[in-house]
Amino acid sequence: MAKKKKFDSKNIKINEEDLSITKIGEMDTSSQSTVFIFFLFILIMVFVFFLPTIVNYINGESEKTDSYVEKSPEIDENETDTEENEIKFYTISNTLTISLEENIKLDQFSINENTLSFQVTNDSTNRFDFDKENYYLELYTEENTLLNRILLDNVIAHNSSDTVNLTLDETDVSLVKKLTFVKKEERDYPNITLTQNDLGESVLTCTKEEENITYKFNKEELFEINDVINIDNTKENYIALLNEWKTTSESLNAVEGITSILVDAKTSFVVNTLIDLKTAKLPNNASEYYYKKDTLAKVISFEMEARGFSCK
Repeated sequence: MAKKKKFDSKNIKINEEDLSITKIGEMDTSSQSTVFIFFLFILIMVFVFFLPTIVNYINGESEKTDSYVEKSPEIDENETDTEENEIKFYTISNTLTISLEENIKLDQFSINENTLSFQVTNDSTNRFDFDKENYYLELYTEENTLLNRILLDNVIAHNSSDTVNLTLDETDVSLVKKLTFVKKEERDYPNITLTQNDLGESVLTCTKEEENITYKFNKEELFEINDVINIDNTKENYIALLNEWKTTSESLNAVEGITSILVDAKTSFVVNTLIDLKTAKLPNNASEYYYKKDTLAKVISFEMEARGFSCK
């Protein structure tokens, strides 16, 4: 290593000429090289110190670019669902034809007084049960406002046609202009809230004309049904109804867990049927208003109202 020269003040010579330069010392080449290396070292240290920040900044810009490239061609799944679930309205007319399912055709739509009629043609090899498929007919105004919902229960034999007649509310007849057919699952039914007693029991009562049905629930699950029917002799086909209900009542009363009593007062008759679902097994020909044990209250409320009952 080169030795540093000592600075000798005795050897300084002052140039006494006006505005002349006085040399007080001179740095040799090795000293200049040392200063350059020192500054280069400082520069490298600064670069190393800020390197992570620089890398993160570069990577961050890259991620933003990649993210944009990846997301730009994607299809919004919510928009797709909306399109798939969009209601298709049909304007009611005698020229309307609807392909409900493969080999199931609906046509000849008409409204006569308060009755909506249409023909169903089943060209399949199996019978078609609207109730089993859980089909609802929804009625709408010209402005697509929902007026009513009807749960269909018609059964169409295979390779045959049949006419469906539905009674409309008088207030709906003048307003209904459009309709649609929709399938609904239990998860689509809105929740309801029933008042419970100290035992966790609650009641839902559904009423339509001469029939009043009370459903009892334990924590929203059905365990008892009480069906009361009161028909007077002003009812059309009164005698036929009386004989029909006598047969039905006797049949139900023979089932374990079901008590059914018919009282004939000559000018009217009452049928009172009590079903304990904890022990009763509903017969195959039981009313569609009689639900199985543990059926949820929201299911009964939604479906019974779609059958024209008022439930509360």
